Amino acid sequence: MKKTYLLDTNIVSEFVKARPNEQVLALYSARKNLCAIASVTWQEMIHGVNQMPEDKRRNRIHSFIEVLEDNVEIIPYDKFSAQICGEMQAIAGKDGISLPYYDSQIAATAISNGMVLVTHNTADFEPMKEKSFLRMEDWFLAE
Repeated sequence: MKKTYLLDTNIVSEFVKARPNEQVLALYSARKNLCAIASVTWQEMIHGVNQMPEDKRRNRIHSFIEVLEDNVEIIPYDKFSAQICGEMQAIAGKDGISLPYYDSQIAATAISNGMVLVTHNTADFEPMKEKSFLRMEDWFLAE
């Protein structure tokens, strides 16, 4: 089944919070077969958990990441994504805008795969949306 939604790191992080946003969980539950994450999101998660101090929270998040790896498709950052990212960065640069490095790679992955980026961080992605075919949803604000 073709994946429709590319989940940003801040959406995936909801799944391990002590008090996750119920709406985000419900939307994910209803659409989980249509969801994937970018390899850049995977990198951010691995980096984050490995910087945490050894404690119960780190162990819980590490276990979650292992389950996530087995249950969610990880979409690679490939040549086409890199081309889109480079073009977006160049267009934004001409307007004096510097795009966040990882976020621009995640956005390019969504665009290159015809996916909707699901993020709560819409402000950082807005300049990319204005300069490309990026489609976004914020499940925190969904009706």
